[in-house]
Amino acid sequence: MATEEQKKIQLLRVFSMMALALAKNIYDALGETSYAMMRGVGIELLEILQKEMGLEIQGEEPEDVLNELMRIWVDEIGFIEESDVKKTDTGWTVTGHHCKSWALCQKILETGAKEPFTCPIMSTMRAALEKMGVRTHINIEPQSKTRGTQFILTNV
Repeated sequence: MATEEQKKIQLLRVFSMMALALAKNIYDALGETSYAMMRGVGIELLEILQKEMGLEIQGEEPEDVLNELMRIWVDEIGFIEESDVKKTDTGWTVTGHHCKSWALCQKILETGAKEPFTCPIMSTMRAALEKMGVRTHINIEPQSKTRGTQFILTNV
C-alpha cells in the first residue's frame, strides 16, 4: 500500500493530468478567447486570498497589492519560490522564479496555446487590478533559466 506521501504525489499527478487535458480542450475549442475563461478563476482565487490570507485591496496602491499577492504566492501557498515586482513607465513587470507548475505550463504550451493561460498568478493579478479599477493587458514570458515567468502588465 502507498504511503501518505506517495498518495499525495499521485493525487497531484492526477490533478495535473486533468488540468492539462482541460486546458488543451479549452484552447482547442476557444483559441485566444481561452484567456477570458480564466477571469472567473482569478475572481474566485482573489476572494480566497482576501478572506483567508488577509489580502487588502481597497484603498491600496496597485504596486503594493501586486507585491502582497506575490508574497502570498511565495510564502503562504508555495506556488513559486521567489518574486519581484518592478514599476515601469507603462505599468509593472512581475517576475516569479521556480514555479511548481513549470512542467505543466510547458505541456500546455506544447498543445499550441501561445501563453500559459491557466496561470493562477496571472488570473489573480488581473482580478485584483480589475477590482481596483486599474485596466491592464498582461503578457506572459516563460523564463526557462529560472523555471519561472515574467508578467508584463501594461496599463490600457
